[in-house]
Amino acid sequence: MRLKLEWLGVLLTLSLSTGCATLRGMGAKHEHIEQQTKDYVYNQPAATVWPAARQLLFEKGFEVKNTGEAGMMTAESEWKYEGKKRTRYLAQGTQVGDGRCRIVYTKMESEKGANDTTRDLALEWELIQRVEPDRATQIKAEAEHKGEAAKNAP
Repeated sequence: MRLKLEWLGVLLTLSLSTGCATLRGMGAKHEHIEQQTKDYVYNQPAATVWPAARQLLFEKGFEVKNTGEAGMMTAESEWKYEGKKRTRYLAQGTQVGDGRCRIVYTKMESEKGANDTTRDLALEWELIQRVEPDRATQIKAEAEHKGEAAKNAP
């Protein structure tokens, strides 16, 4: 009986340490993709990327209108209602140097009088994968490498 309890303890310790390693790995992967997305600059002019940025909002069920400002491409969605929650987006495209641009999605949510505004990195990552799939594949490979390294770290 004592031997069974010792083995149970060993197995539990191994599964917990493996689980922690897996979580560390997943966290490192996610962190790398998130950081790359935050800092991402497209190797294309804003006028080339902008139609895909707007199309992504349409595909998510948002009605979008351009509100352009000087030197910046801007689109604002109408409120989309889901039960008691409503959501809208502001998309901004800016030129960054010669023939390069950055696209940022800001998500605004309102529910029961509480408002929340955040940068939507998941939507930005989706756009990167769509517009520059080769670079997205490279970022994923880097993230996998970082995840494996974090999993195997002591």
